[in-house]
Amino acid sequence: MQQSAELREVLLGFYRAVSTGDISSIERMISSDNAALTIGTDPQEWWRGEDVYRAFREQLKAMGGKMEVKPGNPEAYGQGEVGWVADRPSFVLPDGTETPFRLSAVFVKERGGWKAIQTHMSIGVPNIESMGRELPV
Repeated sequence: MQQSAELREVLLGFYRAVSTGDISSIERMISSDNAALTIGTDPQEWWRGEDVYRAFREQLKAMGGKMEVKPGNPEAYGQGEVGWVADRPSFVLPDGTETPFRLSAVFVKERGGWKAIQTHMSIGVPNIESMGRELPV
């Protein structure tokens, strides 16, 4: 795999689209394949295919039309028609509160551009809280 400035820019463009509520740009960045999968931060957030588009539309609407995303230091790698990105960005709530989360995504070349085929976002919880014990890190 080679580092990919192009994929890094795609991810940053996705953040800009979410931050401004640009649904059409968001939808252009997500694969239309029925295998497309987005896993969100809530345990109930597991969407495939067309439900990915619906979820983004409904959740942005519920947040007032946009959700500011502050980038971390994205990593991006690609090889041929496949690539991946990873980052530690933050959601910035309307009151200025930042909620850090982790994001990883797999992209494929589709219809002339990079499209997210699998995206996973999570909010880190210390092992002591989730498993009742500390583990080596």
